Amino acid sequence: MVASGKPALRDVAILTRAVEKVFRKLIRMLIGRMSLKKLQEMVQIIFIEETEAKLKHEAPGKSVALGDIALQTGVDTRTIKKIRTHIALSDPMYQDDEFLDGFMPLFKVFDLWMNDPRFFDVKGGKPRPLQVEGDGVSFSELVKQAIQSRGLTARAVLRRLKEIEVVEVDARTGMVVLKQDDNVFISKDDLDLLEVGLTAIGNLAGTVDHNLLHHGNEEERYFQRGSWNYQFNPENIDHVRKAIHRYLRKMDVRSRDLISSLAESESQKGQVTAGISVFYFEEDSPV
Repeated sequence: MVASGKPALRDVAILTRAVEKVFRKLIRMLIGRMSLKKLQEMVQIIFIEETEAKLKHEAPGKSVALGDIALQTGVDTRTIKKIRTHIALSDPMYQDDEFLDGFMPLFKVFDLWMNDPRFFDVKGGKPRPLQVEGDGVSFSELVKQAIQSRGLTARAVLRRLKEIEVVEVDARTGMVVLKQDDNVFISKDDLDLLEVGLTAIGNLAGTVDHNLLHHGNEEERYFQRGSWNYQFNPENIDHVRKAIHRYLRKMDVRSRDLISSLAESESQKGQVTAGISVFYFEEDSPV
């Protein structure tokens, strides 16, 4: 139920609720893997890029005025100009070392520990064990150098790193020891699942966007359907999952066969990616 009592705001409230629902689920996947600061930077850059692209599409051949972007985004023109300059001078975000640096606070600690000769034994090829407190080479100094954030203490960082089993404190010496020397915050399995899952989310968003643009032309719209029911007994949900998974596995095989039969036999420049996504979902039913 949308709460707004103002008729003029009800449609906006519906959109807000839908966007919030999507963002909440996306952000759950990003917590501990990407900092809020980096997410904000990314959203701001993409919002400006996509707004400018939309305006160029609406008026081909014409330059896009800062004021038009400001009207669409609610961002002041000085900020837009600054972001535009950054976009023009920078590599794509996934190739931009400055953007990737410090992608999340804990990774920044790990990165400095593995690369700064004060904290990494170059000759031995290993991160140095660090005393918890003290001047010079210590864990508290490492955190101080790595994270410029008020209220974030070395003790809090140490506690979290111990919880996720990235470090241990040697009971005999009291030194903090880094247990792993690879990317300890996103495992290979997690990274693969995130890439596949976020790509699927992006594909679905692309279908929704396409259908909004062609809402008046049924023949131009991409196929987009969903089937769900609010009346499942939690005690019986394992049986429901297994039955639906068996059905979807069969559908997936047929979909792959169909896609393969329709695609060209050889890869060529200018080809288009097309596909069918199949997934099962659960969430708490509305009261």
